[in-house]
Amino acid sequence: NKTLRQRLTLATETKSCWHCHVKMNPLGNSFEMYDDFGRDRTQEALAYPEHLVEKKREKPHGHHHMEDIRDIYKTLPVDSTGHLEGTGDPSLDGDVKNAIELAERLSKSRRVRQSFIRHAFRYFLGRNEFLSDSKTLIEAEKAYDESGGSFDAVIVSLLTSDSFIFRKPTPTQPTR
Repeated sequence: NKTLRQRLTLATETKSCWHCHVKMNPLGNSFEMYDDFGRDRTQEALAYPEHLVEKKREKPHGHHHMEDIRDIYKTLPVDSTGHLEGTGDPSLDGDVKNAIELAERLSKSRRVRQSFIRHAFRYFLGRNEFLSDSKTLIEAEKAYDESGGSFDAVIVSLLTSDSFIFRKPTPTQPTR
């Protein structure tokens, strides 16, 4: 008789769980606007036998392959409201009505942009950044801004940077 959000609240607001879930649930709740397959939804089906409204066929008949054969259950409205907290940026923190608003808010943040560029650097260069990589990171952010937000531009910038092309020997590697 409850939505996933309601069941999760009951299960995770216990003292032993809430220590971590206090940070996760408010963000995760904003994604309730999507079903298990990532489709938009405003209603959540209560998919239990006692809530069955209409039983559908097991398989589509004949050439009706696009026929929806999912059983129909009673539904409850989805609550996709969420909350972002702890970023240290007052323009980011606060209530959000859903995942789209959350993503739009995060996309406007320079701090978020620098964070994902730093993670791209670590992934594509296979190491953490050093102070000597500052120019590379600044250039990658500039490429992102000048391209109107292209992740491809960030990757090209990283893979053509001095940080990628020239590798300094580490103490365990002999110089050649």
